[in-house]
Amino acid sequence: MKKTTTLFKTIMLAIMLCCSCQVMMAFDVDGMSYEVNNEVNKTVTLTKGKSSATHVFVPETVTNGGVTYTVNTIGQNAFARCEVVGQVRLPETVTRLEFYAFYELDATGIRIAGDLDYVEFGAFYGNKVSAIICYSTTYFSQDMGVLANKEKTMIIACPGKPSIDKWKSPNLTIPEGYEYIAPYAFAENQNLTGITIPASIKEIGLGAFEQCPNLRSINIQGGETLVGDRAFIGCEQVTSLSLPTGLKTVGNSAFYDLMALTTLNLPEGMISTGVNSFGGCEALTTVNFPSTLQTIGERAFIACGALKQVNLPESLDTIGNNAFFNVDLQSVDLKNVKWVGSQAFSNNYNLSSVNFGEQLDYLGNAAFYGCRSLGTANLPASLREMVGTTFYRCSGLNDLTIGAGVEIIGQGITVGTTSLNEIKIDPANTHYAVKDGWLYTSDFKHLVAIPGAMTGVLTIPEGTVSVGEQAGRMLGISELMTSTGLKTLEGASFMGCSQLAKVTLSATVDSIAGNAFGSSSAITEVTSLNRVPPIGGLFDEAVYSAATLYVPRGSKEDYAAHENWGKFLNIEEIDVEDPGVVGDLNGDGVVDVADVNICINIILEIDNDPEVKALADLNGDGVVDVADVNAIINIILQ
Repeated sequence: MKKTTTLFKTIMLAIMLCCSCQVMMAFDVDGMSYEVNNEVNKTVTLTKGKSSATHVFVPETVTNGGVTYTVNTIGQNAFARCEVVGQVRLPETVTRLEFYAFYELDATGIRIAGDLDYVEFGAFYGNKVSAIICYSTTYFSQDMGVLANKEKTMIIACPGKPSIDKWKSPNLTIPEGYEYIAPYAFAENQNLTGITIPASIKEIGLGAFEQCPNLRSINIQGGETLVGDRAFIGCEQVTSLSLPTGLKTVGNSAFYDLMALTTLNLPEGMISTGVNSFGGCEALTTVNFPSTLQTIGERAFIACGALKQVNLPESLDTIGNNAFFNVDLQSVDLKNVKWVGSQAFSNNYNLSSVNFGEQLDYLGNAAFYGCRSLGTANLPASLREMVGTTFYRCSGLNDLTIGAGVEIIGQGITVGTTSLNEIKIDPANTHYAVKDGWLYTSDFKHLVAIPGAMTGVLTIPEGTVSVGEQAGRMLGISELMTSTGLKTLEGASFMGCSQLAKVTLSATVDSIAGNAFGSSSAITEVTSLNRVPPIGGLFDEAVYSAATLYVPRGSKEDYAAHENWGKFLNIEEIDVEDPGVVGDLNGDGVVDVADVNICINIILEIDNDPEVKALADLNGDGVVDVADVNAIINIILQ
């Protein structure tokens, strides 16, 4: 009992100490909030100033619980959106200003008496003051109005409503001599309508001019100037943008959402654009590219909905992911482009013509997704890889030719191509082949893609071992039949076939990927001829309740016990003929050299038995030839 009491007292003491620390850590004095930042040195951060007042005088010290603390920091959002008739005055003890300390503060000025040793960039973000007056030896208040560094080379913060003539003009020219514009220095500046940045500026920092609501013209004069990320993001009224010759690149999202800009001239010397660099420029109709441009970055022109035509330079070899996503291009000449990223031209609904050039090596995933006006796609011999879903929902595509050099083709390249009746391929291609307009691997064992216009009854040909991912997705077929020899239906192979009512799976099918028939909810009849339930068997819940599952007699119990097949509410048994062994021409149950000899005798017309001849046509092309001999040999070698 004594030990328990001692433990209880210890826990209670700890709780009391924690509560005591909480009281000491944060407190209010005279309408302002503070938080202890160093208990040893007895210093505090002002976390919340007065939201409205004539003047605000931040004290040097505050007392709480009998302890006196020195105010040395103005914390994040301390004066955010405060409205002060006069000035906010900081004492000599304040040496640190944190991010957003004076966010959108509306006051006549900020007077800093102390020797600052740390100002976080963005401390004055969106301020609406007339002057920043600073007496620090580390930082310098240029003409008692604009905060700069001691060396007078970096502009740290500019008043949102400057009273000093040099900075007052809404069409501001940064004075020569400055080399850097700090991050967020002019962010949300309400005063600016035009900005000229001299060649002496080496770098425009992160978000330096972001969200300036009245800015209409930007003139950058230095070709070596680094334009930082988000430098001018959200300046929605800009109609004039002048970039200097020699500028090599711009930062990510540097000019994103310049929604009033109609013409963009990228300067000679530019090599690449940043990620999102000119995205969201909704009114942009004209882009003039330099002859030096090599890379268009990811999402560089995303959602530039008024852009209908671009003349890409011959120097360009890379177009990044989503570079022209949701644009309104009518035609594109890729010229010497080698690399086109994922969804690079997705949702260009009116894109009707693409010249793929002779240098193209790579097409990213869904590169032309949703380009429903595209009618012809002749892919060059140089193309090595198509990642997948290349022409997804290109409903107007009626002519697709794949070049000789393609080595890798991803899944679902023709999904939703409802006007495409056949796929063509250069006969010189050694990795893929076409039969009856369907795309296969060169050995015809793996079905890669079926043209999107396929309707009615679809029968997987003999010799096919697997149906690839999304190969038959979204087809308008009513019935699916698989042939002997087929073993696998891969992921989403017949997903989204909304009119599919009947499915017959041959006895050799032993694996069905989980979503092979996902969103094909109109199925009313499924027949599985394999006496052993295939792996998978997942269908939409509506199918389990509405459809009838037919299985070989004697196997109902096994199907009913299966975790997926057992979900069918209606399972019926049917009589099924033993399909025999593929390639077993003499019926001895084994595929061996004897079967090879029979096949050769049929070719030499020594054996003309029609039933044996039908068994020997393993690839289903109606002819018994060397291809069938090879097929039997491959079965023996497996």
